Amino acid sequence: MNTEMKHNYYEILEVPQTATQQEIAIAYEKARRTYSAQNPALYAIFDKNEAQQLLNMIDEAYAVLANNTYRNIYEKRRQVSTFTENDFSIDAIKAASVELFNESKLKKELVEIEEQSKTTYKVDEAFENEIKNQTQWTGEFLKKVCTYKKVTIDILNEKTKINPWYLKALETMDGNNLPAPVFVRGYIIQIARFLNLDDTVVANSYMKIYKKSIEN
Repeated sequence: MNTEMKHNYYEILEVPQTATQQEIAIAYEKARRTYSAQNPALYAIFDKNEAQQLLNMIDEAYAVLANNTYRNIYEKRRQVSTFTENDFSIDAIKAASVELFNESKLKKELVEIEEQSKTTYKVDEAFENEIKNQTQWTGEFLKKVCTYKKVTIDILNEKTKINPWYLKALETMDGNNLPAPVFVRGYIIQIARFLNLDDTVVANSYMKIYKKSIEN
């Protein structure tokens, strides 16, 4: 092994650039055995400090190539001539991965903000007062609130995990297509909370009306 190949990790582990993770792991174990302190032939070629440097290089090469994110960054940097030798060190690659993670996180947050903006509704003071003073929470009125707040069946399904079939039946208060009342109440509480409503008031009113409707 040539000690000048400081950041040519493939050559350090003596594997091709196309090596699989398994091949890299096998090569790493082989290199560790070859250059370990337990190999007496090692000190016929290198002194103790040089041998330790070799082991450090082997460990660094494996740390980069065995991690898919690090390896990706390493590969991309190898393709660009503007990076310096220090840019290929494990510390530099780790720092780049943190930056990449933060960038991905920021992109995700921006997407979430964009999605939220799509469901932003224009406040109607008159309807807000109607919601505040509502005492008859029927499925029809809940649907009206959902429409006002731009909350579709798909959004409710995604946020509450309630089956779309049940969501539609809750709107029509269709007892033939809904489970036991205790589950219906739980669904209404989830929906009310998602819509920023008083879940106790909504659930009590809804269930009172619902039970009467299925008794008839």
